[in-house]
Amino acid sequence: MSYTQPIFMPGRRYRVKQSFKSGSTSTFVVGEVLIFERDAYSNYDNSFVYVFRAEIGGETKEWWLLEAQPKELWQQCFEPFSEPD
Repeated sequence: MSYTQPIFMPGRRYRVKQSFKSGSTSTFVVGEVLIFERDAYSNYDNSFVYVFRAEIGGETKEWWLLEAQPKELWQQCFEPFSEPD
């Protein structure tokens, strides 16, 4: 069992595709842009935890993905984001 499940690239920006809550403290709002910081694993919860920082305001947010869920679920919630040239 690996305790990392890389999905996001550190330092890359992602836009939230739909509003949702994750864990007990993080609320994601459609259209907001986040910068991915790191991933972790919660043994107690059998979950991968993906930590983001809001581009505006700097709030830290965590997206929790249960180990049993497919990692492709991220594509329903987030999309890579870059400013047009």
